[in-house]
Amino acid sequence: MRKSILLASAAATVLAAPCLASAQEKSESTGLAEIVVTATKRSANLQSVPVAVTAITGETIQNQRINEFGDLTRAAASLTLTQSTASPNNAIILRGIGTYAFSIGVEPSVAVIIDDVPVVQQAQAFDNLADVERIEVLRGPQGTLFGKNASAGAINIVTRDPSPRLEGRASATVTTDHAYKVDGALSGPISDSTGYRVSAYYGHYDGNVRNLSNGHRLNDNTSYGVHGKLRSELTDKLVLSLSGSYARSKSDGTAATLRYIDLNYIPAGATTPVIPKYNGVPILPALAGITPGPNNRRTHVDDDGFTDNKQASFSGKLSYDLGFANLISVTSYQDWKYNFSADVDGTDLAVNGAAPNVTNPIAPGVGVSNSGPYHATSFTQEVRLTSKTEGPLSYVVGAFYADSKTTRAFQRGPALLLANWTGWQSTRSLAAFAGVDYKFPTNTTVSGAVRINNERIQDSFVNLLSTATVYTSPTSIGTCGAGSQLCAGTNTDTVATWKLSVNQELAPRVTGYVSVATGYKGFAYDISSGYTPLRTQNPVQPEKSTSYEGGIKSRFFDNRVQLNVAAFLTNYNNFQAQSSQYINGALQQKLNNVGKLRTKGVEVEAQAKPVDWLRLDASVAYTDAQVLSFPNAACYPGQAQTGVGCAPSTNPPGLGNVQDRSNTQLPNSPKLKFNLGASLEHDLGGDMKGVLGLTYQHQSKVNFDLLGNPLAEQKGYGVLNASASVEKGDIKATLFVNNLFNEHFVSGIGDGFGSYGVHLTTQVLSRDSDRYFGLKVETKF
Repeated sequence: MRKSILLASAAATVLAAPCLASAQEKSESTGLAEIVVTATKRSANLQSVPVAVTAITGETIQNQRINEFGDLTRAAASLTLTQSTASPNNAIILRGIGTYAFSIGVEPSVAVIIDDVPVVQQAQAFDNLADVERIEVLRGPQGTLFGKNASAGAINIVTRDPSPRLEGRASATVTTDHAYKVDGALSGPISDSTGYRVSAYYGHYDGNVRNLSNGHRLNDNTSYGVHGKLRSELTDKLVLSLSGSYARSKSDGTAATLRYIDLNYIPAGATTPVIPKYNGVPILPALAGITPGPNNRRTHVDDDGFTDNKQASFSGKLSYDLGFANLISVTSYQDWKYNFSADVDGTDLAVNGAAPNVTNPIAPGVGVSNSGPYHATSFTQEVRLTSKTEGPLSYVVGAFYADSKTTRAFQRGPALLLANWTGWQSTRSLAAFAGVDYKFPTNTTVSGAVRINNERIQDSFVNLLSTATVYTSPTSIGTCGAGSQLCAGTNTDTVATWKLSVNQELAPRVTGYVSVATGYKGFAYDISSGYTPLRTQNPVQPEKSTSYEGGIKSRFFDNRVQLNVAAFLTNYNNFQAQSSQYINGALQQKLNNVGKLRTKGVEVEAQAKPVDWLRLDASVAYTDAQVLSFPNAACYPGQAQTGVGCAPSTNPPGLGNVQDRSNTQLPNSPKLKFNLGASLEHDLGGDMKGVLGLTYQHQSKVNFDLLGNPLAEQKGYGVLNASASVEKGDIKATLFVNNLFNEHFVSGIGDGFGSYGVHLTTQVLSRDSDRYFGLKVETKF
């Protein structure tokens, strides 16, 4: 804690690229720039909207090296991410609320919108952030304007528009952890009424884990993409914008490393410790050269695995000026493909017994692996009417249509928990929404918004194992073998969500607000291993929430200090979450309704520019996110053997060993998280200037397991980043260091007790959990 206090003090006197900057900046001679956001689908000053929102500019993204979606946690204190070696299993968490699930049938709790278009699957968001104009992190339910999958918040990403004159930029970055990246953009006019913008990037990272079996580096990444925009003023009132992009990100090897293994576990009635085995094969030979712990960057696997993520999107936007309002139409189509393979047993040993070796998609393999492709498509259409007058009344009214489809195939084997299935999911949404603000002469603004959404979901599942059975009767439902009945379903639901707020100007540049909002996330089919007709007949129930929020937004001292404070309380019913349950005698992951949740807390964001050459930034979030009611939760792996509070279920009986997880903290939800930053600019003479920077991010301890496994805990940690740059004319060179104190931390922890007979935890390591230095050179014209 002492080190955290010292670093916090240091951050107030040294520099860093601004953590929280304006989304669109209006030039002022001194002090902080004005901030304009589109958090309510209408352009408005950040300080006047009754929404808790963090706005991040493209400049901040460049200076903070926010290259990927996961880097956003540096700028938003309420945002955390749970990551695995496969992006479809990642989770975006705001105010302690997020959705972590293997099923393709469940929606996220945090919506991600890119240029007015919501992504189909949350995994699409975990990509490079290239040529971005701004990012808005909206905290709390945003479903009235951004849709039903924004029950915990929304992240709105806006890319740069074409420029009125010819301009370009290019940059190259190289780092000591064997990575490099090049990117650039070109923009300008085609004619007096038409302009274009094209950007592209290419990057490579060698990886941070060494496979001792073959010498390969794992968790590598190669990514590239291109994005283009065309904007044309067809008439003096009609503007057309076209946008298209393609991106690919791939890894030639993925791995989680060994964090802990219990070699002293003696079961009841035994006299000697258990020898950890996988499918009867002792695994200790696979630990040669490996020291378990947070610093472990080594593994032994026979299957390096891979990931391959491809996505393409196209959108068109028409805006017609009606004089009193703008009529806007946004049409989009997305296509996302993902494929992967991963080593399941975590060794390079022959553990398959009499089963044949793995030959597809990775060969040769002498152990157990899983693999399978995803494919999602989506068509969306939104039409909205947005007021543009300066009077007391402003409004937006619109309609939204979406039709998305996702397919997935999955294989696991060739031994132990065999799986071979295909699943399909479709969602059709039709919604109408409206929002209105009215400002009274007392400088009181009353706002209201409502959304009515009709949704139809469909699914199908086919178990391709030779042992799969079909439905024959209510007492013999089978396992959805080919041709089985009741393994395809349809569900339709209509619901209304709303938001009310009051915003009062208390003094010049000081406003206070209160709001209440409802959130909704619809029915979901659990399309994953263990599927039976019961999942068709009983989809996971919808998740509902009610949120209460109050805050103050202010600026002081001739516009040199900004302080925004928000307090919130949100209650959730039937929260949708994935946890371990016994299915057919084996512990597997299943989507279910947890019960009642509550998240409450306080968020503070502050910026100061006491003099023109110094800027200070700080954001802090205290979040208490708890499961209020979760009886009959499954026990975590090994709890029945080594833990307490685990016993056979009695109400109702037959659920296996269960525990009561009521009044416990949600996974990966730190109670305290704060970001500090400072930037100092100095004239070096002539047309040269220097900039020094420092940022520090700290979070308290978290547990990654909804079921409370104490071995899945990450202790509190802090990460310090620093940079120094010199700019001369249109050329800028920056030296930087990531994680200066080499503070190791993890992005996810899992326990393999059920597979090995002892507690054996593995950890997912992000690139930023290691220290590295780098050099970035950029130019513009």
